[in-house]
Amino acid sequence: MKYVNIVITILLMFGVGFLPPFATLTPVGMRLLGIFAGVIYGYSTCEIVWPSLLAMVAFGISGYTTMSAGIASMLGHPVVFQVLTQYFVAGAIVIYGFGKWFVRWSLSQKMFKGKPKFYTWCFMFIFMWSCLILNDLPLSLLLYAVWNDIADSCGYEKNSTFRYYGFCGIMVSLMLGSGMIPYRSWLLGLSVSWKEIFGAPINMGIMFLLTAIIGTLFVTIYVYLGAKVFKVDFSIMQEFDVEKLGDESKHLSHRMKRIISAFVISMLLSIYGGSFTGGFASFLNDTLTMGGLYCLIAVLLMVLPSGDGDGKACIVFNDIKHSDAAVSWPVIFMVATTIPLASALSSEVTGVMPWLTSLFAPIFEGRSAVFIVIFTIIVMFILTNVGSNIAFGTAMIPVIAPFVLASGMNPVLPGAALLWMANLGMILPGASAPASIFHGRSEIPDAGLRTKVVVFAGAIVVILSIAVFGVATIFLG
Repeated sequence: MKYVNIVITILLMFGVGFLPPFATLTPVGMRLLGIFAGVIYGYSTCEIVWPSLLAMVAFGISGYTTMSAGIASMLGHPVVFQVLTQYFVAGAIVIYGFGKWFVRWSLSQKMFKGKPKFYTWCFMFIFMWSCLILNDLPLSLLLYAVWNDIADSCGYEKNSTFRYYGFCGIMVSLMLGSGMIPYRSWLLGLSVSWKEIFGAPINMGIMFLLTAIIGTLFVTIYVYLGAKVFKVDFSIMQEFDVEKLGDESKHLSHRMKRIISAFVISMLLSIYGGSFTGGFASFLNDTLTMGGLYCLIAVLLMVLPSGDGDGKACIVFNDIKHSDAAVSWPVIFMVATTIPLASALSSEVTGVMPWLTSLFAPIFEGRSAVFIVIFTIIVMFILTNVGSNIAFGTAMIPVIAPFVLASGMNPVLPGAALLWMANLGMILPGASAPASIFHGRSEIPDAGLRTKVVVFAGAIVVILSIAVFGVATIFLG
């Protein structure tokens, strides 16, 4: 089957483009569709690195771009550079012992003793809310490392469901937190686009109330129901003795304190850049960018003395370079490949957007307010998981706007539902940067189990969103 899967991956990448285009799709659109399908199949059945490299070649000769420009758009993508530089700091936090200290400190708290599920609930719930202000990408890298340390310290097997269940819960809860209020980044851009059509902004207070309810219910249902569905053995964690971690886990070293301080500073600066405009915030966002910021933080830590009297810097590059726990190259290649491919698939030259518009527009005609909201949730979740969330979110606004206006419903609710779902690309690696990082983690290599867990989480989010937004539409629509 190994070689059968290799052949199928290659045929999808290079063979679909020879099929006749259908509907409004162009020949370029067919080729890009085949490349995207091939790389996703390769990730699911083979591995990460060689399908990524092959997809780069296929992308370069697809006719959408040139080989040089294609490689530059992938390996030179700002998100790739940002993730790489974030790995330097987040990886250092892992290899220099923060994880074991955090495990010992948190599991030693009286409120968590003998309550591993409650501990897991608090872990995901607290960090979900923190993403209202924190950047979910660097935070996810840190939390994956911490969860993996919890698994290793407690003695869970390498391929245990505990790891898959925890990693997926972290990814989705951080996504939910970052999308509750669209006051920054591309979500703010979508909300402005909605305002331009309807003449009034999305009521962020109403949206926050609804999404906060969904987020809280999700964490609760996922933690307790997911543990049963995937048969997560919490008895191992419940019986774990923190004394097994040794004396070095009792205190943070000076090196670790300085690395954590730098990490916190980078997070605060990213919050500042995402919350304000003009002046220094404009410099952070437009000139330096978040990738440049994390790069400077990494440089600072590579020259700043550790403080531990060992004559070394806080971060020694060779320590990170030789540690698989510090930098995950499969993640780098997956992010580099899938995000540009998904964006290209959503561009005008592919013909995908007109096809989707013609496909979905008739479905909305003459429908009730509740139907419009529910269908928007379902369609947006599907679209954001197969392509660019920004592109498909922007495309869906003019598709549903005429029918929202014709129905006379409150435009806040479908707009809030559209923005909320656009942020939840999680099923496929190309759906979002957080999804690429999650699916590329070496700690959860089983693509089948990984997909089952994330589909389970996605189903919970969709069902809760339909219920909460549907009820709100009945009373407020």
